[in-house]
Amino acid sequence: MPVTISKKPGKGGKFTVRTPGGMKSKGTSLKNAKAQERLLNAVEHSNWRPTGAPSRLAKKISGK
Repeated sequence: MPVTISKKPGKGGKFTVRTPGGMKSKGTSLKNAKAQERLLNAVEHSNWRPTGAPSRLAKKISGK
């Protein structure tokens, strides 16, 4: 699944993330767009699936 990141014209530093299945993100920063691309590729090309549970790093930061 090819992920395309494109710059929105006239919107400063805003980007969109698209796949053949549709638009996944619009009006995001380049940093967040690249993170979204990595996430979509991980879901597509590995057995990783989002669970909704916080990550170990998020737990460590929040102190729980």
